[in-house]
Amino acid sequence: MRICKWNTTLTKWYLRHYVYGMLPISVQNALVRRHGRRSHALRYGEGYEEMLRLLETYERSTPDEVRAYQDTKLREIIRHAYDTVPYYRDVMEERNLKPDDFKTSADLEKLPVIGKEDVRAAGTRMISSAFRKSELQCATTSASTGTPLAVYWDPTISVVNHACYMRMRRWTGVPEGAPIAIMQGKPTVPPTQKRPPFWRYNTAWNQLRLSTLHMSDANLPYYMDELRRFGARSLETYPAAAYILARFLESRDDRLKLDSVVTTGEPLFPLQRKVIEDRFQTRVFDAYGQAERVIFSSECEEHSGHHIYDEYGITEVVDSDGARVPDGCTGLLVGTSLHNRAMPLIRYACGDVGALSGKRCACGRSLTMMEGLASRANDVVVLPDGRMLAGRNVGWSVRMIEHVKDWQVVQERIDLIRMIVVTDRPVLDAERAGVKEYFRRRLGPEVEIRVERVPEITKSPIGKARHVISRVPLVWGQANVMCAEEWDDPSSPDTV
Repeated sequence: MRICKWNTTLTKWYLRHYVYGMLPISVQNALVRRHGRRSHALRYGEGYEEMLRLLETYERSTPDEVRAYQDTKLREIIRHAYDTVPYYRDVMEERNLKPDDFKTSADLEKLPVIGKEDVRAAGTRMISSAFRKSELQCATTSASTGTPLAVYWDPTISVVNHACYMRMRRWTGVPEGAPIAIMQGKPTVPPTQKRPPFWRYNTAWNQLRLSTLHMSDANLPYYMDELRRFGARSLETYPAAAYILARFLESRDDRLKLDSVVTTGEPLFPLQRKVIEDRFQTRVFDAYGQAERVIFSSECEEHSGHHIYDEYGITEVVDSDGARVPDGCTGLLVGTSLHNRAMPLIRYACGDVGALSGKRCACGRSLTMMEGLASRANDVVVLPDGRMLAGRNVGWSVRMIEHVKDWQVVQERIDLIRMIVVTDRPVLDAERAGVKEYFRRRLGPEVEIRVERVPEITKSPIGKARHVISRVPLVWGQANVMCAEEWDDPSSPDTV
């Protein structure tokens, strides 16, 4: 079996979308519908109802019962990896380990933390010999922070992942089958298209699939008209895309009532949440997941942090040496899949950071809580005094400038941060001073702040935006991990 190489996958992707883009819109809609039917059959496959019932049971079980389930699944996946995955057999034999040496999740620390480069270097040795290639689905990560990684899924993980997704949907209060607007992932509208419709219909799922690549002042009225015509009850998209739509509504002194907005794919900033909830007259439910299928989490109706879906995988937060950090402290997110036997990733660090809270949610669910939201490792701002701040904590600073359409914060050095904004007019001196004072109070006087105006912020090929980029390397460890609190809304009296 040969693992799919990124160059080959990329070539096929471009060829497929080039041909797709040449077809009439009616044919494109037919292809989207056909793909929807195929994915519907896969995700509602054997074991779906059983997994859904299991999720409903364990979210109300005791923490000990949830851990017992995890430990049982872990022993199964370790045995499977040892027996059928050459990479893991070699790793365990190098450490004189056998599957019987793993009884609970605490035993995972006997194995090293691995990253994308380790998986990429292992190649076919990371794939289980228990499957035929024809049984598996090959996917790639979004490459938000580097080269994409090819991963394999077996049919079971597709079913389990969808059951977790439907749990998240249930928590939002939007029933299965309700009309949903999606703005993420596959570019179903060719980037070269100049006129509406900037959307396609996945009738198999009752979805309106809107493009993330065509949002402009001229095009956004069409988006709003179609959202209303379609009768969408929920919007699922990247935080930046939802924020752009909300700011457009704000500019028109308009609102669009939805039952929920679900954000995923990039960090959600408090400023974004506030504007989105105001303009869509609903609550934002933030969710987190990866193509690698090792961690899944989302907010519940209490919105007090993310519930980690413990039945999906085992989540650790570790320092640079792979040792677990105390609850409440930030470190690298490391996940172990409990269901994907095609390519079982054990102690896999996807490049994101977060913190476990150790608290229980007021909703009564027993699932592990993650403080705030997960961020990418290079979304973390490192300060001269050793503090580390999740990138979302800088978001409020943009409120010091009026009429901002888009923005980005770039930490070039430990003592230099650039605030980049897209506005209809030049940034006023008073606004620049406000931004600098805002940062000075929170970061200290050692950090230089520059405010720059640009025509647009560069986004990824699938429409993702990175609002915070830090070029300062991180070293995770007890001495330099600070658990930063969320900053105040700049409209409060103690801020500029």
